[in-house]
Amino acid sequence: MSQSHASQRPSSDKASRRALELPKIRKRARGQVLLLAAMSMVVMIGFVALATDVGLLWNARRQMQTATDAAAIAGISAFRSGASISAAANNVASLNGFTNGTKGATVTVNNPPSSGLYSSNANYVEVIIAQPEPTYFLRVLGYSSMNVKTRAVSGAINGPACIYALDPSASQAISFTGNINITAQCGLIDNSSSSTALYGSGNGTVTASSMGVAGNYSASGNLRFAPTPQINIAPAPDPLAARQGPTVVSASAASVTNSGSYSASGNNEIVTIPPAVYGSGISITGNNAAVNFSGGTYGNNISISGNVASATFNPGQYQHTGTGDSIDISGNAVTTFKPGAYTFLGALRISGNNTVTLQPGNYFGGIAITGNANVTFSPGTYILAGGGLSVTGNSTLTGTGVTFYDTAVSGYPYGPINLTGNETANLSAPTSGAMEGMLFFQDRTIASGSAASSVVGNSATTFDGVLYFPTTALNFTGNSSGSGYTFLIADTVTITGNASLSLGNNYSSLTDGSPIQSSSLYE
Repeated sequence: MSQSHASQRPSSDKASRRALELPKIRKRARGQVLLLAAMSMVVMIGFVALATDVGLLWNARRQMQTATDAAAIAGISAFRSGASISAAANNVASLNGFTNGTKGATVTVNNPPSSGLYSSNANYVEVIIAQPEPTYFLRVLGYSSMNVKTRAVSGAINGPACIYALDPSASQAISFTGNINITAQCGLIDNSSSSTALYGSGNGTVTASSMGVAGNYSASGNLRFAPTPQINIAPAPDPLAARQGPTVVSASAASVTNSGSYSASGNNEIVTIPPAVYGSGISITGNNAAVNFSGGTYGNNISISGNVASATFNPGQYQHTGTGDSIDISGNAVTTFKPGAYTFLGALRISGNNTVTLQPGNYFGGIAITGNANVTFSPGTYILAGGGLSVTGNSTLTGTGVTFYDTAVSGYPYGPINLTGNETANLSAPTSGAMEGMLFFQDRTIASGSAASSVVGNSATTFDGVLYFPTTALNFTGNSSGSGYTFLIADTVTITGNASLSLGNNYSSLTDGSPIQSSSLYE
């Protein structure tokens, strides 16, 4: 018995010890749980803090990217209009809350971009904005701010349309009438809110890449629009509103230096006429072999008729002090205006079967061509300061790299562009420079509702360039050349007759591409 009791004591002692240690173990376990819970809370708070700061930084980056995109678009828009790229981009960035040098922000504008797919390409603009953004919870980890940086690259793309009617309410703002088939390799935009803003009557098909009308359209007869015009679009702004016209200089007539007149008639071999302003003008008749104007100031009115083999004009001012023509060329002369600066006070009038080579200059009173003349316009800008350009008959007009700027000045009222005969005209705009792409450019200050222009030619006629009449109506019949382009932009546009017309969109000859462009983000 004694042995049995002795053998049971150790087990009893162990049980007692376990019973005494259990509260301690439970206390230690509770301590470990509290420690783990505390550590977990710290980690969870850290994650919440990190998520909060990351969310704030992401929101700041989103706002910064919006500003960067807008600044890049502003930069390329300034590039297209010839304005300061850097100023435009910085102004827009500032409007969106990021001013270079303020609150640590840096706004960098690069043209061309410094990196990426379009680096070294001057037709693109890169904007980079960077700014340190404050943190809140991450400060405990030693990060009081994080640098946020965004980048955007913008470039120009071809505009969507080549036929624009700018009038906001006119009925038949764009009108097609007759047996016509028109193919435009670009779109049509009609800003008029009229229920008949786009109108067609007759037979044929008007085809364009797209058609949009602020109002509605109407088609009668067998004339069809393809594709179906989209109605109720938002009006588009004048796509060339920022395009600057050439400078129009002032001019005044010189005083009469000889109260009489100068005349040459008969069968003279060579007639050289020194500069002078004759009160009764200069008259050249007969069968003269050669007539030369030395250059300088001539007046008042020069008349060339008969069978002059050649007439040569040198740079200068040719004038009429009254309301008459500065020069009248008729008969069968071969007339050449040598390169240089010219000012004409009074219309330059060409008639008969003459072959004439003109130079760019200031034409106060305009240019009038009738008969069967063959007229070549040398490259440059022809400022039609009153009088416009009038062509009737069966003349042939040729000009490469030319712009006709149609305006008015005191004493010389506005005259439209009227090519209304059966002439053959092959005219193309400059491929570079300030007037790149501009063939006919009507001064925007001409009063709305002034006389309409008519640019009409036979089936062999081509017009490569922009026909821009922002405040007046345009009547048109013509084509692009086989490898060219044509834009019709006017208050209203009317195409009438029996014709098949093609308006191209090949801008490969132009240094800066399409004359009408919009901006797009590329990176």
